[in-house]
Amino acid sequence: MSSNTRLPAPKDEKNENAPVDENDEEEIICVEKWNQSDLKNACDDYIQKYLTKKAHYSQYHTHTDVKLVLGYLSCVFALGGGGYTYYIPFEESKQLTLVCVAAYPFCVDEVKEKKDVLALHAIIIERDIIFVGVPSEGEKTHKLTIHTHTKRYSDIYYITFESSTNTTHSTQSSSTATAQLVGNVKYTIEKSFGAWFDEHGALDIEKFGECIEQGLKFVRSGGKPHEE
Repeated sequence: MSSNTRLPAPKDEKNENAPVDENDEEEIICVEKWNQSDLKNACDDYIQKYLTKKAHYSQYHTHTDVKLVLGYLSCVFALGGGGYTYYIPFEESKQLTLVCVAAYPFCVDEVKEKKDVLALHAIIIERDIIFVGVPSEGEKTHKLTIHTHTKRYSDIYYITFESSTNTTHSTQSSSTATAQLVGNVKYTIEKSFGAWFDEHGALDIEKFGECIEQGLKFVRSGGKPHEE
């Protein structure tokens, strides 16, 4: 039996009609083990799921929102330009049509040279960030950022945990407490995909979850990583 198989817990005879918690059983994640993109995407997706469902973080969706805005903007250029020329003769609308035709490719990921706004946002701003969030429970004392990347033709997966910690203090001259950034804490885990995926391409959720928790403990405490 695969180590990823989860057997359902026996039901309590007294509570057979009680609602089932969806978090009790983990969905088995299986990908093509020779496909680096599939392996990385599976790990990235589970990290986000783990942080929001188990570690109780609230995720910021700023980068996703930017992509949505650019996508909507491209639709505005396409529909606006086409609709305008439908009612206005070409000679009168060709200037606006030219603007829409020139602007549309820069809002969507269709430029071969990858110089569109979406690609530039991914390269310059988003980079390798897959998660940004704060604790959803208690005081939001730090912002957690997760970076992941792989190198071409390599099976090593890099996970960087970065925490920007805030603390409140009050000065003698004023009773007002102010928030101050006390610094960033970083911790990187680098392991082969083979440490978490079996020969069938199934992700060992327990082992992978332990690595995520290891990084979280380090950035939360600000301590030094222990040697494995």
